[in-house]
Amino acid sequence: MGYCSQENVLTVKFDAKISEVETMGNKLNVVKVFITKDNLLIDSVITQNGRLKYLLVGEGLYKVEFTKGGYVSKHLLISSKNPPSKAKTKSTLKVDVSLFKHQPDLSVDFLQSKPIGVARFDEFSGKLKWDVDYTRMMIEKIIQATLDLYNSKNPEDN
Repeated sequence: MGYCSQENVLTVKFDAKISEVETMGNKLNVVKVFITKDNLLIDSVITQNGRLKYLLVGEGLYKVEFTKGGYVSKHLLISSKNPPSKAKTKSTLKVDVSLFKHQPDLSVDFLQSKPIGVARFDEFSGKLKWDVDYTRMMIEKIIQATLDLYNSKNPEDN
């Protein structure tokens, strides 16, 4: 059995700012956050100040889900598996998460199965990075669903 010193364990300082879409980015307080690692729930946290700081320890596939009553839940995936040889054992990952209020006819069910953002190691830099193209695509899907709802309720504007 191999010996692994604590200083060689991969750690990621996860720093999320949580805001509300409807108030143009004001902090959203009292958000419940579920953190899973490799499909096992490892923690749940209730934020008080629109911010979540959490230390992800060890290689794995992390899911961080943000939920609040009356709002559409969103989740992120962070893969710290198989870090490249030049990867540092300590890193920081920052993100802004905006939740919006649930509307009965808004078709955003895809957010239940698809993450709003995905982070993984960049082979060249060795750093954990967000896939900005993926996030942009997901935001465009939300915008399209919002436009579809607006157009269905306001056919005279078409």
